[in-house]
Amino acid sequence: MSLMLRVLVLTAGIFLAGCSWVQLTEAGQTVQIGYSGDVQNCHRLGTVSVSTQSKVIVERDDSAVQGELYTLARNKAAKMGATNLILHGLPNQGEQDFWAYDCPQLTDPIASY
Repeated sequence: MSLMLRVLVLTAGIFLAGCSWVQLTEAGQTVQIGYSGDVQNCHRLGTVSVSTQSKVIVERDDSAVQGELYTLARNKAAKMGATNLILHGLPNQGEQDFWAYDCPQLTDPIASY
């Protein structure tokens, strides 16, 4: 492989390492990622397991990988009918688990007057 081709491949790999290809769906936008205290009055629907590439020639930026994992989890949770997600463990090599919950809608106390 010529030096120029190697430089081109390495440059492309570094550029792609920070890119995200996952788009948040309209349904996924309705799912919130929170903390265990946020789901005290909710019904647990199950576990959402997601994965993305943590390495594209070179290791990808951690924040790009984490962002994709969140987006994938929100999209998948929406298909389950979930409204909230709670982290279940830390990301590991581009994989992460979440607990999915269906939570009742909170009413705005001001709007109810």
